[in-house]
Amino acid sequence: MNAEIFIENLRKETGVPYIDVICYREHKEIFRYYSGAGVNGKETLQMYSCSKPVTVVAALRLIERGMLSLDDKVYKYLPEIENAYVVNEKNEKIAVGRQMTVFHLFTMTAGFTYDTATEPIKELVKKSGGRSVLRDFIAKFAETPLSFVPGSVYKYSLCHDVLAAVIEVVTGKKFSEYVKETIFEPLKMYNSRFDNGETNIADMYIASIDGKIVRHSGKNSLLPTDNYESGGAGLVSTVEDYIRFADSLACGGKSAGGYSVLSKKGLCELTTERIKSASIPNGFSDDNYGYGLGVRVRLKPTAWGLSAGEFGWDGAAGSFVLIDSVKKTSLFIGMHLLGWPNVFRGKHLAIAESVYRELFKE
Repeated sequence: MNAEIFIENLRKETGVPYIDVICYREHKEIFRYYSGAGVNGKETLQMYSCSKPVTVVAALRLIERGMLSLDDKVYKYLPEIENAYVVNEKNEKIAVGRQMTVFHLFTMTAGFTYDTATEPIKELVKKSGGRSVLRDFIAKFAETPLSFVPGSVYKYSLCHDVLAAVIEVVTGKKFSEYVKETIFEPLKMYNSRFDNGETNIADMYIASIDGKIVRHSGKNSLLPTDNYESGGAGLVSTVEDYIRFADSLACGGKSAGGYSVLSKKGLCELTTERIKSASIPNGFSDDNYGYGLGVRVRLKPTAWGLSAGEFGWDGAAGSFVLIDSVKKTSLFIGMHLLGWPNVFRGKHLAIAESVYRELFKE
């Protein structure tokens, strides 16, 4: 069965409204198939956590230029973090903010949660009339106890939002402006943004536990205000844009036009395993992954050709990026379905396998 038939059948079997799959090798499109009513392949999608690879690459660019270090204390850039604390078994506040490093932000080990509706945050949003920007939220994050002492545990969280705030301080620019100047514009990703404008966004859907799929409001609940630029979940982009970013990383960090998004040393830093695979259970990959500086990292090759060292991530609405630097191949799956694991768990790699088997026949 060829990949197009496989994807079409899979979409119909699962009830997913639409799927858009694109694959590049050495800067050239080698596969493209989109399926679903009204899909034209140019939909603007909320990428949710597929934002994270962009944010960590943006931060690694600063490290390459000596403007930031993984060992830097976070409070050096965000003074409010110095007041961060944990609560012990005696209900005592223990100050731990001075222990938090930039490395902890990259690796989701800083102690934050993914709660954007704490009382301090709700109060901030109310007082600002819903106009608060990313930097305003940092102190509010620190007013809520951390889940653990920084560096002791992996926990998926707002770490990359805080990393985006660090980027703002280091560069003296809004996070969205810095990413636009250094990644989006050089890669010709003209339909990508972190400015949270909700115009021209494709229809969003949501799947319930029982598999029922209905329309969703499309509101990104991880953005407390319209001005909040979330490094972890705020990217709006298209399949055709995102594959340009992925393709550059798959080809040694350089774009088709020769622009260096990240050096080979930076790519090595990004994809070196930092957290063991058991710490990152998920619904979009198998058990053969560890966690690097904000991306999953494949530890051994598959029988069907996916290389060891492949890396990437996914998003809450089903978007998925796969970057195979050994084969200089990148693959991106675009969807717009919240709750996708209820109907699509494990299917992302199945799609990748169907494409690989068709393109890399031995």
